[in-house]
Amino acid sequence: MAEPVVLIVDDEEGIRKVIAITLSDAGYQILTAPDGESGLKSCREQSPHIVITDVRMPGMDGIEILKRIKKEFSDKEVIVVTAFGDMEIAIRALQLDASDFITKPINDDALFVALERAKERYTTRKELFDYTSLIEKRWMDTAEELARTFNFQENLIESSIDGIL
Repeated sequence: MAEPVVLIVDDEEGIRKVIAITLSDAGYQILTAPDGESGLKSCREQSPHIVITDVRMPGMDGIEILKRIKKEFSDKEVIVVTAFGDMEIAIRALQLDASDFITKPINDDALFVALERAKERYTTRKELFDYTSLIEKRWMDTAEELARTFNFQENLIESSIDGIL
C-alpha cells in the first residue's frame, strides 16, 4: 500500500499544521479539518484512509466523530488524540473501534507507531473484504453452474424418446 491519505481533525490550527508537516515529510498525503462537521465532509468527498481526531473540540467532539465515521465508513481507521488524563475517554474510543489513541503533547514516535497500526488494520480489513468478495463470487459461479447442469440433465431426461434408467 502506498502511503495512505490521512485526515487531521483538530480545532487548534497550530497542532494541525505541525502534524501535517511531520506526516508530509514522511510521505503521507494530508487533509485537515478544523472541526467535526468539516472532517465528516472531507471523509465523504476525499475518502481518506486514516483519520486523526482530537477528542476535545467545540461542537462535535472526537468520540462523536469516531462514532459517525465508523457508522458511515466502516473501512476507515481512526486514531484518537487525548489529553494526558483522559484514559477513560481513550478506553471508550477503543471500545468504539478506534485503531489507536495517542496523548498530547504528541510524540512523533507514538504518532508513527499509531499510524503503522492503523495502516495494518486498514490493509487487513481490505484484504479480508476482497477475499470474502472473491469467495462469494466463486460460490455464485458454482451455484449457477450447478443449476445449469441440473437443468440440462432434467431437460435431457424429459425430452428423451428412449427410457432412461
